[in-house]
Amino acid sequence: MDDEFQNLDEYALLEKLCKKLKKNRYLVVFDDVWDIGAWHDLGIAFPDDKNGSRIIFTSRSSNVASEVQYGGEPHCLHPLSEKESFELLKKKVFGKEDCPQALHGLGMEIAKKCKGLPLAIVVVAGVLATKEHDIMVWKKFAESLTSTVVSGTDQWKKSLELSYEHLPYHLKACLLYFAAFREDEKICAKKLMCLWIAEGFVEKIEGERLEDIAEEYLMDLIGRNLVMVGKNRSIGGVKTCYIHDLIFEFCKGKAKEKKFLQVLGGYDELSTFNEPPNLPRLAICSSGEDFIKSKLFCPYLGSLLFFNATPGYFKFDLFNISFLFGIYKHLKVLNLEGINLRQKKLPTEVESLLCLRYLSLASRIMEFTPPSIAKLSHLETFHLDSYLTVSLPDSIWNMKKLRHVCLRGGVVIGLSSNDNIAENLSTLPNLDTLSTLYLYHDKEGENILRRIPNVRRLQIFNHGGQNRVCCNMSRLVCLESLTLDGDCFSGSLEHVELSFPMNLKKLSLSNLGLPCGKMSLIEQLPNLEVRKLRQQAMDGPRWELKEGGFPELKVLTLSNLDIVEWTEADPDSDDYFPCLQQLKLGLIFYLEMMPSCLRFIPSLETIQVKVCGDDVESLVREIEEVQKNFGNENLKIIIID
Repeated sequence: MDDEFQNLDEYALLEKLCKKLKKNRYLVVFDDVWDIGAWHDLGIAFPDDKNGSRIIFTSRSSNVASEVQYGGEPHCLHPLSEKESFELLKKKVFGKEDCPQALHGLGMEIAKKCKGLPLAIVVVAGVLATKEHDIMVWKKFAESLTSTVVSGTDQWKKSLELSYEHLPYHLKACLLYFAAFREDEKICAKKLMCLWIAEGFVEKIEGERLEDIAEEYLMDLIGRNLVMVGKNRSIGGVKTCYIHDLIFEFCKGKAKEKKFLQVLGGYDELSTFNEPPNLPRLAICSSGEDFIKSKLFCPYLGSLLFFNATPGYFKFDLFNISFLFGIYKHLKVLNLEGINLRQKKLPTEVESLLCLRYLSLASRIMEFTPPSIAKLSHLETFHLDSYLTVSLPDSIWNMKKLRHVCLRGGVVIGLSSNDNIAENLSTLPNLDTLSTLYLYHDKEGENILRRIPNVRRLQIFNHGGQNRVCCNMSRLVCLESLTLDGDCFSGSLEHVELSFPMNLKKLSLSNLGLPCGKMSLIEQLPNLEVRKLRQQAMDGPRWELKEGGFPELKVLTLSNLDIVEWTEADPDSDDYFPCLQQLKLGLIFYLEMMPSCLRFIPSLETIQVKVCGDDVESLVREIEEVQKNFGNENLKIIIID
């Protein structure tokens, strides 16, 4: 800044700056704008005399940058590549001098550990510049470099502290909650939001679902560049998310400082831990054996989240969890991931957890859940990772706060004898997710569907030839995602009336033996974005697309089907798949013809062919050639043998 601008208050500075801009070309930079309102207040004061002056402002929030009404699209900064990271590291350590060739490999390794964050690279370079330029010294530094080393520096703490302090109160809690998970873990977004809701972080707003509000919270944190997207959902939204190691270290430290959450790992930490008064949350990343041996005693604990130190593997078999229910009676959240519960039944002691809102268990042998679970009147999420089908009692229909019921092996829900009359039905009005539901009898199946009027995500296994009501979903007006697995050996569906809700966005079918002629009913769904046909979902050699079908479809998957001819009713029409982006073909060996319209869809981005044979690959290569001739150079063909 020029000397003449020094020592001026903000109003005098703004007035003087505006006068300068009228007469001369100036570049004005506003750094770290946190609120768009501040920019609007400043922006109206600057003249637009078209004399070549420019104004640039930076913000850590993508949401703020996107609200600027002029000046073009904001320039988003992305993580540096490994090469760019190393170049920045060299510049900060050696300045204009060259980095010795012998240190290149170690320098690349050090830069890679910073995971593309420029500030982390600058902090590391500042430490490295003070060390001797010797191979052994650099090797020792590379081996000892962790996120803890970087996060302990004042420069990094001040930067993150600023971002944290500018968060609204509810988002502070949501961000600190990431410290409960394992470092570098790609967290399921739906699971994370269920936990936020169970913890009470999500504010209730009349007329809105808590899941939608929680998703807004997550997108806000992503927009502020504090949380990163791991994978997107096929129908929009985030499937997995994570935070950088350095933000993880910050959250862990801040959560402990605020007495928000305590994180423990390993037997030493568990056995020597002294519980502070009224500890609200405890996250343990250890082996199940260490957890049990430590005899941890926190009777007033509100949330207990256990994660196996080695994700994906069950290191410890637990034969009884009754003692947990006896000690931790105030729990709202109980997550026992990574412990294999060796019990066929959920113990009756579970009913002592009267405050429980979130329960997640894993058992390879559990096959029945006793009526005691229905006494958990506040339970919102019940997740059981079990390979066997689990029976839930008919008293489950009294649990009005249930939002998510997810059982990998499948769930059978009972009905009492007086539920045959529609007027007597007791519903679960807040149920958002139910998987995987087994439907057996026509009448009971219909009554069960009537009991979940507001469900949005539903997985059904049609077990038995007589049950056909699972194909009539029209009453589920809120349903967005439906997975329907049938029994193709139970007879043809030629005379079955099919009906799906108009709001459906994702539809996955398998083992239905659905006649190709019935496909037109699905093609006309106005909001369908993802459609997956797998494992004998369709019966017949010829599928003819109807004109105007699939108006919003973006992803189409065809797998393990016996289709031979796939064509369109009018090859000269361009009214097919106007929005299609991804086509995935797998285990399709007899296909001889594909719709000619696929050659001219400008939105098509990828075609994946997995174990389909040379004939199908040739058809796809023809599509690729025509697409490129019409200017679609970005089309990717992925062949997996």
